[in-house]
Amino acid sequence: MPLIMNTVSSMFNRKHKTKSSKRTPRQTPASTGLRCYPLRLGPGVELISTIHELMEDIGIQSLFILSCIGTLSQCSLTSRQLNKKEYEIVSLSGTFDSESHHLMGSFADPQTGALIGGRVHSLTVHSTCEIMLAEPLDCTFSRAFDPRTGENELLVRRKLLTEF
Repeated sequence: MPLIMNTVSSMFNRKHKTKSSKRTPRQTPASTGLRCYPLRLGPGVELISTIHELMEDIGIQSLFILSCIGTLSQCSLTSRQLNKKEYEIVSLSGTFDSESHHLMGSFADPQTGALIGGRVHSLTVHSTCEIMLAEPLDCTFSRAFDPRTGENELLVRRKLLTEF
């Protein structure tokens, strides 16, 4: 019974805490509809350039990865280069705009199970890659320099009514 009372007591105390003055203003998230693009890519295809070409071919400004599974033969990460015969894609997520991309991935060695991950600069498919891409219908992505991080960071902009 004391555990329940302590939990209830802590819940009531949370309501009365003041917000930290160190918080920075946040961007309000934009709820958006989605259009999905399922793809299967075959051996030897470079994933990132293929997605940018797809965006240009069908006139898409912004995409993000919903899911991705498959194998890769080469991958350039910020921390190292993967050049083994085959790695399994454990996770791959990120955003694409018309000029750039930001991808993070985790990959496994199928023999040892060892994991490696980081920011992805290039990725070549080994045997197959099944990827589900999504286009946000009501907003666009771009990147701008953020002096707090020293990097070009994601900007989400709501589309104007004239852009639909």
